Amino acid sequence: MLEYILIDAVILCVLLVIGLPVPLCFAAAVLFLFTVGDFGNATFLVSAGFSQVSSVVLLAIPLYIIAGAIMSQGGIANRLIDLAESIVGRFSGGLGIVVVLATAVFGAISGMASSAVAAIGTTMIPRMVENGYDRGYATSLVSCSSVLALLLPPSASIILYGWVSGTSITAAFLAPIIPAFLLIALFCFWNWVLTRRMPLQQMPALPAREWGQEVARRGRRASLGLFMPLIILGCIYGGVTTPTEAAAVAVIYAMPLSVLIYRDMDWKDLYTTLWKAGQMTGVLLVLVFFASMLSRMLTMQNVPQLMLEGFTHVSDNPLILLLMVNLFLIVVGMLMDDASAILLATPMLMPIMHNLEIDPVHFAAIITTNLGMGLITPPTAPLLYLGSLVGKVPLVQMLSPTCVFLLFAYMPVVMLTTYFPALSLTLPRLMGY
Repeated sequence: MLEYILIDAVILCVLLVIGLPVPLCFAAAVLFLFTVGDFGNATFLVSAGFSQVSSVVLLAIPLYIIAGAIMSQGGIANRLIDLAESIVGRFSGGLGIVVVLATAVFGAISGMASSAVAAIGTTMIPRMVENGYDRGYATSLVSCSSVLALLLPPSASIILYGWVSGTSITAAFLAPIIPAFLLIALFCFWNWVLTRRMPLQQMPALPAREWGQEVARRGRRASLGLFMPLIILGCIYGGVTTPTEAAAVAVIYAMPLSVLIYRDMDWKDLYTTLWKAGQMTGVLLVLVFFASMLSRMLTMQNVPQLMLEGFTHVSDNPLILLLMVNLFLIVVGMLMDDASAILLATPMLMPIMHNLEIDPVHFAAIITTNLGMGLITPPTAPLLYLGSLVGKVPLVQMLSPTCVFLLFAYMPVVMLTTYFPALSLTLPRLMGY
């Protein structure tokens, strides 16, 4: 049976690489494995898939998708960008810092890396090019910064991880926050280094009083939008709501803010936004259905135990085993989106983590940082291809700055997150988890 499982993995990877819709790739993998294997009645597997799809926890993901879409179309994201630009836009490479900060804030609300690329890239890439930034560099920075959406709460990837692994979602939300802030600092540093020789048009310096007045003015314009992450996180960690209920609160808050107060979105735009979010949700649920079936089939064939045995045959050193897990996650992240990777990799790797005595909350940070790195690692790099479409630039022009961000920003954060558990466990322990 092992040879059929390997063939099934090859089929899944090939279909993903050639661009077949991800749910159909998982469906093909399930169909092949069921055809060649002995799994008894198909009703058992179908019921397993439906039982996972019906989880209330998953309702949080479409709600955060809707909140992020309303932010993007309703003027909330643009006001946050303007505020960040007023604060740091006058520094050397200031627009690059604005991109990193705006992507972090937007990703923290929408929870989706692809949404951050589309929303921030559409606005900021043309603005950066007008101010002298290389288009390939601007697109690379937006694409690489978008992975912060996986790390900052409320992350859709963390919700899926908590649901699959049975880990507290509120505790898992806290685990990648310190690695995310390290990544933000490194992105800002390397942005300053890489843009020093670009013919940038700097915003004119202002006296301290005028600068403060401008920040205050733009802060007032963006203040209602800034309340969104405060409401979401305050409700969750204040014990007022569950993450799913906080997502509903965010949607209820964002709709009247965009339609009635900011008036950058009318009711027709809201209907279109809800329709597109519904389409994304439908695709996600189909993906969850087939990924759950595939995970159940692999578990029945003892694939997690076989992976553990294979890893321990190479080495029984925990440091080496964690490095092998990291490499596996990066490769998985290169081949598929973060939701698919979480659904596939979490049940396969959890037995290994238990064997290594890795805290599941710590593993939440490990898996999200590694998958984030995979999403921007050539040659497949799903977020880079999305960024190239948004930025209208060939991928080859993005590779040089991307490699700098990968090797000197993302790689150190991945290693620190993996081998220094305190980075991931300090905040959850302070909050009593």
